[in-house]
Amino acid sequence: TSAQQPPPLRLNVPYNCPGNMIVVVKHCEERGGAEVCSLVKGAPNGPMGDEISMPKAQAVALGLICTQGGAAQGGTTSAAPSDYTNDLPSVERVKAEIKGSDPTDALARQVAVFTYLVSYIDRIKYNRTVDGPFTPGEQKMMGAYRLAAYQMSQDYAKTHTPAEAAAFERLHGQYEMNGVFYKDWSTRLIGPQSAAAYKGAEASLSASGQKHYEQEMQQYKQDSAAQQAADKQIYGTQGLSNDPTAVATRRCLELGGSSVGCMGKGFKSGLMDLIGFGTEAQEEFTGPGKAGMVLSGVYKNPATVTTLGFGESSVTIGGCGKLVDDSHNYNIDKRPGSVRVTVDNEPNPIVLTMRPDGGLTGPGLIDVKGHIIVGYHTETSTLMINGVRAMPDQCNGPCQTSTRVPDYAPAMGRCTIGSLAMPPSPKPAPADAKPAKDSGLTSLVAGIAEMLSPGGGAANGEVGLRMTGKYSDGRLLLDFTGNSLVVDCGQAHVRAPYTVENSPNTFLIHVQNSGGPFTLALQPDNSLRGAGSTSVNGRLVTGMNGDDVAFAPHSEACEVGTFRPKTGATAATSVATATPAPAPVATAAAPISGSPAAGGASMKLAISSFFPGGANPLAGKGVTLMSERFDTLLHKIGAPIAAKDSPGRAAVEYSANCLPPKSCPGYAAAMHPYYVGKGTFDSMGKIILTVPVPAGTYFVFCSAVGPDGPLIWDVPTMLKAGENSITLTAQNAERIH
Repeated sequence: TSAQQPPPLRLNVPYNCPGNMIVVVKHCEERGGAEVCSLVKGAPNGPMGDEISMPKAQAVALGLICTQGGAAQGGTTSAAPSDYTNDLPSVERVKAEIKGSDPTDALARQVAVFTYLVSYIDRIKYNRTVDGPFTPGEQKMMGAYRLAAYQMSQDYAKTHTPAEAAAFERLHGQYEMNGVFYKDWSTRLIGPQSAAAYKGAEASLSASGQKHYEQEMQQYKQDSAAQQAADKQIYGTQGLSNDPTAVATRRCLELGGSSVGCMGKGFKSGLMDLIGFGTEAQEEFTGPGKAGMVLSGVYKNPATVTTLGFGESSVTIGGCGKLVDDSHNYNIDKRPGSVRVTVDNEPNPIVLTMRPDGGLTGPGLIDVKGHIIVGYHTETSTLMINGVRAMPDQCNGPCQTSTRVPDYAPAMGRCTIGSLAMPPSPKPAPADAKPAKDSGLTSLVAGIAEMLSPGGGAANGEVGLRMTGKYSDGRLLLDFTGNSLVVDCGQAHVRAPYTVENSPNTFLIHVQNSGGPFTLALQPDNSLRGAGSTSVNGRLVTGMNGDDVAFAPHSEACEVGTFRPKTGATAATSVATATPAPAPVATAAAPISGSPAAGGASMKLAISSFFPGGANPLAGKGVTLMSERFDTLLHKIGAPIAAKDSPGRAAVEYSANCLPPKSCPGYAAAMHPYYVGKGTFDSMGKIILTVPVPAGTYFVFCSAVGPDGPLIWDVPTMLKAGENSITLTAQNAERIH
């Protein structure tokens, strides 16, 4: 009979051999003109031994005396070994098969493979058990891989410079995250059992993540339904949610913010509250901060390079020799006839005096203690998933990034801090600046009437003497946070511009509130003292449907008395002399709709709208009655618009140049006397305004987005004693293109 032919040799497949032994042929290669195979052997379900080599002719004979993962000799059945680490590559095989363009490149690639294999095992184990132990096979292979990577890196560092060693670390880190390299070596070195184990782990982890997501979404839907049901019980079918995100969003909108900006602010507020780090928790952690007079802006001299950049909490000294820009604390001292600003510094503080023009005069040449850059180091960030280094196919972009970070050391610098000019006031955009003719134009136009109403717009970016902190007299609240002022009276709130006067004995804060301006004097105990009363003419959100927000006017009156800073706030200013409360400010500003002037005859204006064949775009929108045509009043106050603009185009240009994120607080305040009434259209696009004004010509100003694009109305109407009416249509609007 002919000799029995052995079956083809199979690599990385367990052979069940006599003596209850498992043998796995890892790979075969040509050495010295002969084919040689490497294999490992061990007991079933136990660790495998080190690789051994034998001629391929002998290895092929395994097919005659052993079975491939099935029946062992003698006919008994033995399960294939469950330890996937049996067909992971040995350290020797990795070193033999992973080559590079030069010895350093080869070494870096090998260290990358060892590092990756540790993560490979770690991820499979994590899927099996989070807190449980590694199997003996996993412990053995991970230990071997880690030891090999460590020894190779250490040996390289011993024979190379620190810079070369650092470059080597970066190089193997790059190979660890190289998807093409991973695909090449894993295809050659990872056996089918290990690949199957890893694939199963990935599938299981993905399924677990999806299940967790679905559970969270189900819980979210249940919570949302419960919240909506509670809202309906409390507020009726038109109720508004009181969750932190919704409350913060509504307040932002009521203070004149844009829909996009307010949604982001509201989401952040809600998220911080959700994780237990809302406003109160943040203040408990950081403290209430400073309260009092501060400086804002960069003070500099064109003839020198050193600058002082003031903020609410510190001043940054820039351009002082080789020192990097560094922050220092400062305080303001108000004395009769003078203002002194003291900046913390060693060996001596920097003392500046304020000139009548608002600029500062310093000591001249002075030593400044700060820091210089003495070198750099590299910091590497690695994406981790469930506590395990991410694999290349799990990263949306680089899995590992490196950043060059400077190293600092204390140092002394010598620079000149002499005559420093007050920062220039922020300038509006040029009058000929045109907004883009796209959907952004619609966004600009849609809220013009509300944004231009008293209390709308933010007065950010102001420079010079400014206030910071939160003050209260019990009912009227003043929040100077963020270089602006928000005034709260009961449920009414507005953002109001203000100016600071450096009077002989104290600082006077002139609040330009549309419902009645008032003046406050800063006292030695850091309180603010005023007199009289004021009305806060705000607005409240009554409904939201996507980007469409409906408002209702809301006004409340409050006394102006003594305001004290929030408990625990650090005084930013010292004032030497107590000052009597300033006299109430007399104003002839026209009252807002619903507040008739004493002794004046009220006139009623019924405004309706007609848009056949579709929804009424003015439903829920704001409307303002003005004493001048809009483009005319903008020209009168010197706003940045072109000379021949129509009312609609003037409104668009003003929006582009002066509404958030830009700011023209002076123009906004100058417009207020031209507002004689305002309100919000009902669901039918109708409203009745009652205004205490004399007979004459007035202008109905509002905006909306129609089927063919943005529309702006600036329609004249003759008011006479008694009843008056006007109808707005697409025909008497200006269409903005």
